[in-house]
Amino acid sequence: MKRPPLLPSVALGAALLLAVWAVVRVTSSPSTPPTPVGPEEAQVEAEARVEIAPDDESPKAALRRLNVLIYFPGSAGDGLVGEPREIFNTTAPGDRAKQILADLISGSDEQKNLRAVPPGTQLRQVYVLEDGTAFVDFSADLKEGMRGGSTEELFTIYAIVNSVVLNIPEIRRLGILIDGEPVETLNGHLDLRRPLPPDPSIIVRSGQPAVV
Repeated sequence: MKRPPLLPSVALGAALLLAVWAVVRVTSSPSTPPTPVGPEEAQVEAEARVEIAPDDESPKAALRRLNVLIYFPGSAGDGLVGEPREIFNTTAPGDRAKQILADLISGSDEQKNLRAVPPGTQLRQVYVLEDGTAFVDFSADLKEGMRGGSTEELFTIYAIVNSVVLNIPEIRRLGILIDGEPVETLNGHLDLRRPLPPDPSIIVRSGQPAVV
C-alpha cells in the first residue's frame, strides 16, 4: 500500500502556525507604535512632571492679604485709635508702607475719629534703608495745613509713625520729609531732625495685626 504524500499536511500545519502567530501579534501589540524619543525630549518630559512650589513672587502669594491697624486721633482728644484695614502682603516693606499711608491720608472710616493729616496732603515717596530706618516724603500740605497746637502735631506725627512701624517689622524708626527735604518740625512742637521710633503709649484702643 502506498502512503499518501506528506506535502499537503505539512503545508496545512505551516499555514495554521502562521495564522496563530498573526493573531497573537495583533492582540499583544499596540494599535499605534510609539514615537521614538531622543535624550533631549526625554529630559523635557521628565522636567514637565516635576511640580514647582509657588514662591513669594508668584501671583498666588502676591494676592495674600495682611490685616493692619491704621491709627487716627480719637474725637475725645485722649490718644490714637486703631482702625483695622487690609492691605496686600507685598514682599517690599516700602510697598506695604505706601498702602498704609494711603489709607491714613484717605481718612477714618469711623465718625468718632478725626483726620490724621491735613486735607490735601499727598504721599510722594517712601524710602526704606537696610538698618530698619524709613523716610516718608509728603507734599508741603502736611506742614502748611497744621493749625493746632502741640497735641494736634503730636497726634499727626505719631499717627504716621505708629501706623507704619507697628505694622511693618522691617521698619523700626521713621523720618518725615517735606517735598524731598528734611524738616526740623511741623508746627514748632515736635523735633523731626532724626527718625522717630513708635510710641504705643498714646494708643487708647488697639488690636493685634495678623497675617492671613
